[in-house]
Amino acid sequence: MRNLFRLTMLIVLLVIVGSGVMAVYTVFLGGRTVAVPSLEGLSVIDAVDRTQTLGLLVRVDQVESLQPAGTILGQWPGPGEKVKPGKILVLKVSRGGTRLSLPDVRGMEFTQATARLEEEGFKAGDVLRIHDDGRPAGVVVAQSPAAPTMMSPGRTIDLLVSLGPKSSGGMVVVPDAVGRSETIARKLISEAGLTVRAVNAVYSQASPEGLVTRLDPAPGAKVPSGSAVTLTVATLKKPPTAQPPKVPGLASGQTPAEIVATQTKPEAGPTTVPVPVATPPGTAEQKTTPSESKPAVVPETPTGPQKTAKIRYQVPPLTRPMELKIEIVDAAGTRELLNREVKGGEYLTLDAPYRESAAVTIYLGGMFVWQDRYR
Repeated sequence: MRNLFRLTMLIVLLVIVGSGVMAVYTVFLGGRTVAVPSLEGLSVIDAVDRTQTLGLLVRVDQVESLQPAGTILGQWPGPGEKVKPGKILVLKVSRGGTRLSLPDVRGMEFTQATARLEEEGFKAGDVLRIHDDGRPAGVVVAQSPAAPTMMSPGRTIDLLVSLGPKSSGGMVVVPDAVGRSETIARKLISEAGLTVRAVNAVYSQASPEGLVTRLDPAPGAKVPSGSAVTLTVATLKKPPTAQPPKVPGLASGQTPAEIVATQTKPEAGPTTVPVPVATPPGTAEQKTTPSESKPAVVPETPTGPQKTAKIRYQVPPLTRPMELKIEIVDAAGTRELLNREVKGGEYLTLDAPYRESAAVTIYLGGMFVWQDRYR
């Protein structure tokens, strides 16, 4: 009987100890949860130290960012969530480095576009050429990625370049190179299968130096492939003024009228002998009277109906405000439409009156950004 009692007590004791062990395991090990800490903004080293003390594991995914390298940008699960020890936390960590504003090179000639990309820290990638009725041959139609956007330097930008309109029967379309520099105009004409016959420099204050103002044949005309085109280019150098013909007996800086006044001045005595005025050989003598006067020279003013250039521009993402300047050049000359600091993402709308044709140029931070032409 006593042995049976002892056996029973031993079994009860084992049951109690086993239950205690199970309770301890359930409370302190099997059923324990921890709250996920907030790790955003910490360095990856500090974040790993905090998670390891809680028994959590970490997986790091690096992403591009303007934040310093190694900074936690996001996490999953989020802060405050209850998880069991051994749970894997996914951390978004900044790769670091700088990011640059991608320029918009649409509408530029191909070599001009690639040079602009290199200046801004990028490289031209794949180039696809297609026929396009709206763009001259050699002009960039589209780019990938599209601007404006912020990207890491050294990225390659794919370009879609126009081959110009399709030729039919050996005829090609004269590209619209008006409003471009002479160098770019020559490249566009060459891309179209044409040649440059001559370049005429014409003095103009309404267009920048070296800008093409006219083509002959005109843009859009269909001509045989290999035809020659004449360029008219603006220059700020005034043509030399015609010098008056030399008159025998005329001193340097002295005019014929001064000779008349000198030679017809009355001498002392009762009579005066008039002296004829010398005239250039081969020219007829001209007489003027006090009542005669030359008509006033009226400067030419721009003619034609007034038009309106609707200017729309969105500032790309910027890390700091920058100076934005917008200029317009038309028959009346160069005018500044806007010059102030702008912030990234700001959208601007301007309506500028002009006559005949105009070129609107946009500068951001002192750098050329875009130019559009209005006719």
